Amino acid sequence: MRIVRPYGFGIVLVGVGVAYYVRRRSAETGLGYFDVLKQLPGEARKYWDDAGRRGKLALQDGLSAARRREDEVVRAIAAAGGAEDDAS
Repeated sequence: MRIVRPYGFGIVLVGVGVAYYVRRRSAETGLGYFDVLKQLPGEARKYWDDAGRRGKLALQDGLSAARRREDEVVRAIAAAGGAEDDAS
């Protein structure tokens, strides 16, 4: 019984979210509730794909920035090591 409550709460939240979306989208577009519900899977897929694409781009940008920073650190260490060798 304890596990049913969190799932029930989640289902209610999703239902409220979908109802809000359908009502807002219907007001924006002038379509009926049923027509908006029919378009919902396509809209969800579009947003899911867009989020995945943006996530991949963010990961690539982050990895590029990390590589650049690593190169800077390596050059700084090499420069500091060269300066110590000259001082000896």
